[in-house]
Amino acid sequence: MYHLDGTDYLNEKYFRKTVSICPECLERIPAVVQEEDDGQIYMRKTCREHGDFKDVISSNAKYYKWTHYQKKDKDGNVVWQFEKDGEANPADCSPEDPRGCPYNCGLCSEHLSTCSLALIDLTNRCNFNCNFCYANVQKSGYLVEPSLEEIDRIMKHFRSKPLPAPAIMFTGGEPTVRKDFPEICKMAKDHGFKEVIVATNGYGFSRKKDGLEWTKKVYEMGLDTLYLQFDGINNETYEKTRGIKNLMSYKMRVVENCRKAGLSSINLVATIVKGITDIEVGNIIQFALDNIDVVRGITFQPVSLCGRISSEEMQELRITNADVIQEIENQTGGKIRMDEAWYPLTTIVEFGRIVAYLSDVEPVEFTCHPDCGFATYLVVDPDTNEMVPIIDYFDPLKIIDFANRFWEKVKHKEKQPIKFFENLLGDAGKTLDGGLEFLDKTQLKARFLLGMLQYTKKPGKLMDMFSRLLMNADWESISSFTHGTLLLSSMHFQDAYNMDIERTKRCIVHFGVAMPDGTIKEIPFCTMNTLHRESIEKQVAKSITQKVREEFDTTTGQTREEIRQEVAQNGGIKKEE
Repeated sequence: MYHLDGTDYLNEKYFRKTVSICPECLERIPAVVQEEDDGQIYMRKTCREHGDFKDVISSNAKYYKWTHYQKKDKDGNVVWQFEKDGEANPADCSPEDPRGCPYNCGLCSEHLSTCSLALIDLTNRCNFNCNFCYANVQKSGYLVEPSLEEIDRIMKHFRSKPLPAPAIMFTGGEPTVRKDFPEICKMAKDHGFKEVIVATNGYGFSRKKDGLEWTKKVYEMGLDTLYLQFDGINNETYEKTRGIKNLMSYKMRVVENCRKAGLSSINLVATIVKGITDIEVGNIIQFALDNIDVVRGITFQPVSLCGRISSEEMQELRITNADVIQEIENQTGGKIRMDEAWYPLTTIVEFGRIVAYLSDVEPVEFTCHPDCGFATYLVVDPDTNEMVPIIDYFDPLKIIDFANRFWEKVKHKEKQPIKFFENLLGDAGKTLDGGLEFLDKTQLKARFLLGMLQYTKKPGKLMDMFSRLLMNADWESISSFTHGTLLLSSMHFQDAYNMDIERTKRCIVHFGVAMPDGTIKEIPFCTMNTLHRESIEKQVAKSITQKVREEFDTTTGQTREEIRQEVAQNGGIKKEE
């Protein structure tokens, strides 16, 4: 039923005009997003020079239409929707390209969301050589590795915005091949980032000689979370995706070293490719449940096709968020249903603003486009000790609708008379409304929890979680909200075939790059990898000179000295992991 009652919205054909780019020349071209007779949503577009292009946006038109649903009041005004703008103008540099979005990334005034997750590519060195990697020294032929001074300037940039980025992720290449990675983690904490994350294949954490000691060090220096590349539990899968044999033991060393070091926040990141890794989604969920003491979430990422490929190859590899969510339902025996459990990330924007306001912490603004990502939670049922969908505890849309209205009233409580609880509870709510304008935040917290209670099916554990989240007013309490829960998400990054300018303008995941002229460029994730990476990296890259080759082996990410020691330890033979 896709969460909707009493509406004919699902019976209407979906159609929307937008702007995209040509996959060949990368110029702006008009596009339409529309439902077709096969029950799927497609993007269609035509380039005058390169012809027609068609790509599937969602394999489930009904679910897609629900995620673009707008609730209207009796006067026809939109009062509830999934498409939301940020509350602070993020623009901090002037447009340079007359074509506008998506060529002016820097950011420009057309952008509608502030940055929630800052990214810094620490290096394009890597010990792997994955086929679909977009940032690899072996493919590019040059080295990209910012200095500590440049990293410091990028961090200052993101923390000085009107809404500072609360989280930072170090990416690559493989970030942990850098010798100074622990110091970079400390630098992030010193700048005030609340969540310090590394996107890693596990290199530093898995080293047989010093992996545990290294893990303890980076944890002590400020690292909070690993986004661990994890395509499945079978070695055969990794041979197809990463070209490396026996990789599962490598991944297990990462998990065990984090467990022993007390670093209990791992998010498994699975690149989903049709016919290769889509068959592993159930296995990945079970692995996470078996290691719930250190695994906090799973991010499924339908593969983004950033290279030049044919239309036939694209259609063969293409998989959408809806496909992934359907596979999860299939491979969990229907326990996590598409039409009940999954919501766009933007669903919780107002809820997050309330938590930030009442707990006096920096807000996390998930004002991305509804097509960007979807999520759900599994929680431990205290009666059965089994993981169950969070919807078993409450009615999500009713709580979110309550949160939206609560936020509007709190935000404007000094500007207009309040009839909030009267509207919710009738005459019984008038007394509560009478003092709302004078309430301090402690009292507002109590009233927010009271309001949520009416939509809660199993109040015990859930209300305890929300109470700790609101009452303790610190980031440690917010992090503890995830203890004993498993966050499942599916995030499909754009490429030239499916790029939608409306999505691009709402991106909340931004790269920061220190440019040679001393400025910092801030670039949304999808445009960086589709449009800007090559030109920007050529401006900041170091040529692979003899001096660079002597410093490290660009094909493995190891220093020459590390390679010599490894060869010596293995009796003169360099072994594969």
